[in-house]
Amino acid sequence: MTGNILADRVVDENIIKFYYLNYTPEELVNKLENIKLEPCRTCSEVPFNAQVKGYKGALDEDGELWVTKETSINEAVFHKLGELSYILDFLMGTLASPTILTKINDKYYRASKAILNAVQISSYNYLENPYKKMIAEDLVNRWLQFDEDRNPNNYMVIHNSKNTPFVVAIDYDKSDLESEDMKITGNDEKFGWFRKEKTRFLTLLKPENFEKLYIDDFEERLKLMMAMDLEFIGKTSDRILSGLTTESKVKADIIKSNISKRREYINNYIRKWFKERDLTINDPSESDYSKMGKSFMGIYNNKS
Repeated sequence: MTGNILADRVVDENIIKFYYLNYTPEELVNKLENIKLEPCRTCSEVPFNAQVKGYKGALDEDGELWVTKETSINEAVFHKLGELSYILDFLMGTLASPTILTKINDKYYRASKAILNAVQISSYNYLENPYKKMIAEDLVNRWLQFDEDRNPNNYMVIHNSKNTPFVVAIDYDKSDLESEDMKITGNDEKFGWFRKEKTRFLTLLKPENFEKLYIDDFEERLKLMMAMDLEFIGKTSDRILSGLTTESKVKADIIKSNISKRREYINNYIRKWFKERDLTINDPSESDYSKMGKSFMGIYNNKS
């Protein structure tokens, strides 16, 4: 997986470069490891909602804006795993904001690339196709990462030069790659899920919003998930954690095992509940874009 699935759909060279879609997974890890950020004195483009939460701006060597927030050494491993969550999204063909843990002037900072010229997902109607299918597809990623806090602030919508919309996933603060317990399990009686964290959201959709979807709405994402190289994930986990903890190898083995166990469970569960589409039936709700892309878009107003 090189990112070409996304690159071919996005088309625009500036977007491809911004999200590193022309990189191989190995090249992406190298890129993230070597990004150097310099605080900017006045970064007027830092989103207001980020500023009020204490985020500041910094520029990378390409002149791209990142939003940063200082963190402590005690939280460094946690935020470094957010970087790994971003890498997993990349491997699964999901447009997401590049996210790293980095050092600026010998202090640790969590940083994400600023998504400019974007609109929060709440401006769109997620109950209409193709938006509903795109958010439904994203369930696979969040379930895999045990991310129980997906709300409207976690998705931004951008458009390419053809005015095609794409959803960008942001914020991995609630992802949990280390838990060896199945914090999220499927309902055996009907499609749905049970979560340990009841006050947050796994997806922007309720289980009943999935009723008229088909397995081909999830097929690409499931295949990308199952095709992820576990050895690469293990080595990458060890590599990015090695400077932060003496237990990087132990943690890497746990993460690799967790991903293997979780993806088998998710793949089997979703395939159990969704059938193939009857191609002899014309679905007027299908747009050319939804048939082509299964990209990344939607909105939120309901609890999961």
